[in-house]
Amino acid sequence: MIKILGIKIVDRIREAGLTQDILSKYAGVITTRLGFHEVTDSVCSREACMILHLRDDGEESVSLITELEQLGGIVIKQMLFDDRPAASAEFEEPIALIGILVPKDPSIVRSVQKILTSYGCNISTRLGVNETMYGEPAGLIILELTGDQKQRMLLYRDLSSMKGLMVKSISY
Repeated sequence: MIKILGIKIVDRIREAGLTQDILSKYAGVITTRLGFHEVTDSVCSREACMILHLRDDGEESVSLITELEQLGGIVIKQMLFDDRPAASAEFEEPIALIGILVPKDPSIVRSVQKILTSYGCNISTRLGVNETMYGEPAGLIILELTGDQKQRMLLYRDLSSMKGLMVKSISY
């Protein structure tokens, strides 16, 4: 099983240090970490997001999630890649993450890239990591989406309709 956590930090200035302490404590279970918040010359957002790709060791990742859930001021969502069928995506909030597990099949990879390129204006962050899918090499792509809700749903639908992919989502 592959486990992705999406974390929305409501007040980055107040909560980031506490969140960081917990993440440091469980660094051994975190294989990939991506954090981001809006920064311009005139704005430094108090809200932030993090994506964690966890090593599936069961107990330690459960402890990490339990400790994070006890913090105030953060929202945690999970994306699990396992044998269970995907639930329908509901993107009612402005931040949405899509995870795509892509087998190392050149025709599937090209088709995924074509879809992602066509929805490029709705993808604000893209992260790719190496993974395995049923014991075979695969790629895990995590997307942070932006823009029109209808376009985000269409992207999810187009990816979900491809044979061979596992597509999951998180919405805040």
